[in-house]
Amino acid sequence: MIKERMKITLPPKVKNYIQAYMEKHHLRYTGDAISHICKEHEEAQKREEGSLEKVVEAVSQNIDDLLQRERRHMREELYSLEKNIQRSTLNSIQTVEDYGIRQRGELFASFLEEYKK
Repeated sequence: MIKERMKITLPPKVKNYIQAYMEKHHLRYTGDAISHICKEHEEAQKREEGSLEKVVEAVSQNIDDLLQRERRHMREELYSLEKNIQRSTLNSIQTVEDYGIRQRGELFASFLEEYKK
């Protein structure tokens, strides 16, 4: 790795942070401490992106599962509705046929009465 010398100006808080970091990690040079801090920052961003991708994947899977359950529920409801309509239609047709038979029966009975006279 090629190193490049830089002259930078830092606020006292940042300087104190870097010095504390150097003591904690037993580093001798400020540049090494800054490099380690930057490397840790990059790794943290990668972990955050990876965890964000996992969250997005989990949410997408949950939404997909929910949509499948809703489609299944709607299909069952439509099937039930179709059966109810079919049953109602058949009952109505039966009622109309019964009424027609009764009317024809009454008509036929009246013809028979006229015939008997």
